[in-house]
Amino acid sequence: MNRWTPLAVLIVAASCAGAGCSKTPVSPRSTSAGAWITNGAAACARYLSHDVVSAILTNPSGSAKTLSAQACSYTTNDSAGTITITLTNAGPSAFDDYQKYLVNPEPLQGVGDKASQSMIGIVAVKGADRNCSIDAGGAPGSLRLRGAELGQKLGAICNQLFALP
Repeated sequence: MNRWTPLAVLIVAASCAGAGCSKTPVSPRSTSAGAWITNGAAACARYLSHDVVSAILTNPSGSAKTLSAQACSYTTNDSAGTITITLTNAGPSAFDDYQKYLVNPEPLQGVGDKASQSMIGIVAVKGADRNCSIDAGGAPGSLRLRGAELGQKLGAICNQLFALP
């Protein structure tokens, strides 16, 4: 388990708690959202190309793995850098509730309907039930991008995921 996995679990739990996640679909829209989150399992293999990882991490050599039906991670071969993508069925109210758990969240423009960036990555929401969070970090010096540049790079991945059925 890498050091970011507990944070990803916290994000999923907080998002679900705020949104009232359920295994039972409540409406046709939630069935669609349930299917959408399964894009998270393969998102790292699909969207974290060598070029993308090279832009984010100083040592891009590594591999992607599925963490769950809705999450994946990319870890460098030296375990110094990690990128984790998690998709949840959570809407704007869960997004707003989660902001209080972040250290100095900053609004992130152009990502989903609403997004923020913190020192660990980004979280974004689209529509009533699509939440995308991407964390990037690791050992000191493992990140090539920081600040707004990192937020925009990670946000572009969330926007690609939001466009999926």
